[in-house]
Amino acid sequence: MNILLTGGAGLIGMAARDVLGRAGHTVTAIDVTDFGRDDPGLILMGLDDRTSLEGLIKANRIDAIVHCGAISGPMMARGKPLKIVAVNIDATALLLDLARVHGMKRFVFCSSISVYGNVGKMVITEETQLHPTSVYGASKVACEQLVEGFAVEYGLEGVSLRIGRVYGPYRRANCFLGDIIRNAQTGQPTAIPCDPDFIYHYVHVDDVAEAIAAVLVAPHFLRRSYNVGADEPLTMPQIAAIAEEAIAGARVELTPGADDVPDVQTDFDVSRIGRDIGWKPRLPLAAGLAAYRQAILSGRSA
Repeated sequence: MNILLTGGAGLIGMAARDVLGRAGHTVTAIDVTDFGRDDPGLILMGLDDRTSLEGLIKANRIDAIVHCGAISGPMMARGKPLKIVAVNIDATALLLDLARVHGMKRFVFCSSISVYGNVGKMVITEETQLHPTSVYGASKVACEQLVEGFAVEYGLEGVSLRIGRVYGPYRRANCFLGDIIRNAQTGQPTAIPCDPDFIYHYVHVDDVAEAIAAVLVAPHFLRRSYNVGADEPLTMPQIAAIAEEAIAGARVELTPGADDVPDVQTDFDVSRIGRDIGWKPRLPLAAGLAAYRQAILSGRSA
């Protein structure tokens, strides 16, 4: 396929460019910045510029969109709800309309586990009701509904991936896992404030990119949304123990505190995408941390 990939300089976008390229697709990657990387494979373009987007779609004969570009988490753009709406919802609507107008084969939207909100101690499946606790989470719900609406009304083959906490080489926002790796290289401990019983659902970015590649070419969808994660619920004490075992020199010091996104989400079921599409995560945390460390050491990181 000829794919337009948004957010091409971001965490998921960088991994998706590599995975989709190796799968034989032609990827046209765009973003509003290259973060100073001098990236020759990236086109600088905003998601509010319909004329330029349409010209790019025609010139590159785009027949599918992978939409990773967005304000990327509840901790970003806090206090700026209208910016979140404009960047996340308005841009998604524009891209969906371009996909409709140009008769594209597929639209893959990167959503988030944040759509579920503060679920508590229950198993989260794709049928769990959506009750976001942030404007960011609400924006992802709205985008998913737009994907659903365009699919039903216009026949656009769209799907949303509800992705857990993504970590990996090009993450720029706060990430304790990246801090642990970098501090280990300098012999420094990593202090992490946490509730020791709070559950995290981390997933390595390469697994996310492979999930995107899988749904992109799936013959059909049995549903319009899928959970994507590592199927490895862990508390911070468990994460610290894994990190200290997997990363030479890693030392983690846990202190009382709370996570920036305190939604209680105990069990995140990712089995449905395996049954329907055939994708399964391949990087448990220990292996993912080792891959992340190698990327940092080799200079392939933010």
